[in-house]
Amino acid sequence: MLANRAHSLIVRSRLAISLAWVAGYVNTAAVLTCGVVTSHLTGHASNLGRDVALRAWGDAALMAALIGSFFMGALISGFALELGRLRGWASIYVLPAAIEFVLLGVFAAGVRMHDTAAPEVGGTLWWMTAVAALAMGVQNATITRISSGVVRTTHLTGIVTDLGHESAQLAVLRRLMGGRLRLGEGETRGPSVQRLALLASIFASFIVGSASGAWIYFEFPRWSMFAPLALLAWIIIADLRTPICEIEEALVAELEGAPVRRTGIAVFRAIPRGGDSRGESHLPDLTRLLDRAGDERRAVVVDLSGARVSGPLAASAIHAMLRAAEHTGHRVVFAGLDEGECATINAVSRADLLTDANSAPTLAGALEIAERAASAR
Repeated sequence: MLANRAHSLIVRSRLAISLAWVAGYVNTAAVLTCGVVTSHLTGHASNLGRDVALRAWGDAALMAALIGSFFMGALISGFALELGRLRGWASIYVLPAAIEFVLLGVFAAGVRMHDTAAPEVGGTLWWMTAVAALAMGVQNATITRISSGVVRTTHLTGIVTDLGHESAQLAVLRRLMGGRLRLGEGETRGPSVQRLALLASIFASFIVGSASGAWIYFEFPRWSMFAPLALLAWIIIADLRTPICEIEEALVAELEGAPVRRTGIAVFRAIPRGGDSRGESHLPDLTRLLDRAGDERRAVVVDLSGARVSGPLAASAIHAMLRAAEHTGHRVVFAGLDEGECATINAVSRADLLTDANSAPTLAGALEIAERAASAR
């Protein structure tokens, strides 16, 4: 699975908000121990230019090292994500998250040895800030890849810019047109209340993380890095315990017990990879299935038989697919969900997402609905 297909919007949003908290926390810890920010590079680039002009070569070298460390972190994340993609791992971001955990563990060791009387200098300053910048580079590149470039977590300039720009867009659209922007052929990404809430949450999470880092450092300086390490560990463990269903396309002609007369139907099956303590699995980004169906197959059947996906994450993924299908002109039918599971998803989403018109307990029933929809076109 590609990184941007790995998780539904709600999972990616939770991850972005959590990592923004980590970035704000680590940045504050770096400032308090080393006097240098490590989560963003704009100031370092400006300082590098100033130091070169003033021929302050030592300071210029430190700025260049921090920029290089952030770049190397992004490079390491890219290699880790590609490795996970090529090997078909169920969770593609666990490896870069583990790498960030190790790097922050090294930084935590430096914080534990730090003398709070004065900021670090010399070699300790170099390796502590370089390791922290390396970790932030890994984090920023990872969430950028998972979100398809939609969000960043280690700096707020882009977040605030998007928040202001898209707030204005949304206000104009709702006031004048009452609709959404269409950015391109078949594409419906645009300003929405949900996206604005995500951007605002990332902004607030970074600030809360910074405040938490400062408060905990002043109270427990030698143990102050325990909190972000614990959160990263929880993220990794939680994702490993709740695998992502793999979605594969099924050949309609080979479906047993479900004869299909039309060819304009795409069928996708969820293959659960274990489950958490309740047996539930994450659904991937189902909207990508519409792209795979293409314009030739306007009816899409998603078979969820055997996968326990009735929680809020499943409701979010199903809701996103149904909304995307409204814009692409596809008819989506879900199979394998009984009446109780449909009722649970509807209750969680507070909407009638699943009805007799777009879901059936069996694959054969779902295909009948899809055939009727295809015939009506």
